[in-house]
Amino acid sequence: MAEHDHISPAPHHQIATALKEYLADTAVVYFKTHGFHWNIEGENFYGLHLMLEKFYEELWESLDEIAERIRALGEKTPSSLTELLRIATFTEIEAAPANNIMVKVLHQDYSHLAKKAYEVGSIADAQGDRVTTDMMTAKATFLEKAAWMLQSTATD
Repeated sequence: MAEHDHISPAPHHQIATALKEYLADTAVVYFKTHGFHWNIEGENFYGLHLMLEKFYEELWESLDEIAERIRALGEKTPSSLTELLRIATFTEIEAAPANNIMVKVLHQDYSHLAKKAYEVGSIADAQGDRVTTDMMTAKATFLEKAAWMLQSTATD
């Protein structure tokens, strides 16, 4: 029996397409988090700097896992930043804002990315793809925790 025989080719494509958009959005959030990490200043510098480092490291690993899952489903992954940005539904930010704005922006991004992880997981679940479903549940778990930590860190 070939790999993924329990899922027909059309659902493979549907799941891979959802994963590609999720990959692109994760890439935008990764670069935003890393850029903010580089530009944190002020009173809570050290704590925010370390927290964002942990977050972007997790996102970096996530990018590889998502891309490998797309390949396991038999499709190519986006292979350039240009292609990722074309697919992404999340937007970049032009310049690093003040710390409190950085935290609010990332809280929103992580919350929305968690919701998107659930959506991709639901698509996979409907097609009987438990591997992708489980992977996306794990992604949502991290993202929800990160969003909570960012919200708890936010100041006005």
